[in-house]
Amino acid sequence: MCCGCRPTSPIAAEPDGLVWPGTRRLGCVLVHGFTATPDEVRPLGDALAAAGFPCHAVRLPGHATTLADLAVVGHREWLTTVESAVRRMASDVPGVALAGVSLGALLALAVAAAGVPPVQALVLLGTPLRFADERAAWLRFAAWVPGAIGPTRLVHKRRGRDILDEAARARSRAYDAMPLAAVVELLRLRASVKRMLHRVTHPTLVLHGRHDRTAPVANVDELRRRLAAQPLEVEVFERSAHVLTEDAERDAVAARIAGFLSRYEVGGS
Repeated sequence: MCCGCRPTSPIAAEPDGLVWPGTRRLGCVLVHGFTATPDEVRPLGDALAAAGFPCHAVRLPGHATTLADLAVVGHREWLTTVESAVRRMASDVPGVALAGVSLGALLALAVAAAGVPPVQALVLLGTPLRFADERAAWLRFAAWVPGAIGPTRLVHKRRGRDILDEAARARSRAYDAMPLAAVVELLRLRASVKRMLHRVTHPTLVLHGRHDRTAPVANVDELRRRLAAQPLEVEVFERSAHVLTEDAERDAVAARIAGFLSRYEVGGS
């Protein structure tokens, strides 16, 4: 934490998400998860801004609008959005970190593995290298069959948001269904990321909820095995599920991230 930093309210920057000013030399681009909105990472942005880190929570294309919008978006558009946010942040501060939740974690890994634009550190929350239910993986192959995956085909969520804290779950905003076409794009991104994990050498913090029903905590072990990150720090939160940034331990999660980023600030804090 830096001395004299005060909590700062985010400045809405539609359609680009949320922006928080800061005084430190490391900025952080925050990336929400699949079907969610930038509000998913708002508590983290508030906490990092209070510690002096400038932040930008992007709004991924197709999110926070309509399901019809999400159904026609490709994963490369999500990547372009994150890359553009990193470049924009890099024009204001010497160093940039990426922090992503679920889909956001996959996008952070993809950007880091590509190396352009460069980032200094990664924070991965609820990374879904494997899902609890892998039956959906066939969709990636079904997409090659004409007419099998159309923009109007939806999968409705049976359990709602993967958050243990009831009040936080009630507040959380996301679509209540998933276009099959968008699920295919998520799976395509995941397949690409898995092939590139050995290229990720950045300092990385891996956080996961013990009770994650979407991406089991076993993903942590897979990340340990396959990432080349140095150093690689890991913490499992015992009272949280998938959406760590909104769940019961969100304050502890934010504090852990702030401490991690402080060690990789360009030129020191």
